Amino acid sequence: MAVFSVSSLFILVFLFHCGAAIMCHRCMSSMGGCGDDVVWRMYPWRDCGDSYCVKVIEKVPGEEPRYTRECENNLLKNTRHRLRMPVLRRHGYCVPARKNDPYNPLDSVDSRFIYCFCNDWNGCNTSTNIRMSWTLVAGMGSLVLMLISRYL
Repeated sequence: MAVFSVSSLFILVFLFHCGAAIMCHRCMSSMGGCGDDVVWRMYPWRDCGDSYCVKVIEKVPGEEPRYTRECENNLLKNTRHRLRMPVLRRHGYCVPARKNDPYNPLDSVDSRFIYCFCNDWNGCNTSTNIRMSWTLVAGMGSLVLMLISRYL
């Protein structure tokens, strides 16, 4: 029983340690391999701490969309993004940018810029398809195997 308790504690501590910070892709579409899909070998994950991963889509008429993938805390350091970033920031939300026009206060959104936020798995700002956390799968799999071997 002591081995089971120690191994369970180790797995929980390991999973908690991995979940303490989010890792995000950090690139721009002007760099090769950072378009609609990211070539993850070229742009490995970077530590973003306790913020969101953000994907900014800029739609320019007559051109391909421009993508910027970055941590929320780094984007907020840039005045351009700080003024445009939507106030509503939740996981899975893609929201148009704010328009701070004092002459037309009723026009409050700028649909040329879309901000997508996520914070549930590492590299979540890569594209629209969902990926699983392999650390969680491995931890739960080993826990199930230990339980099965213990009671058989």
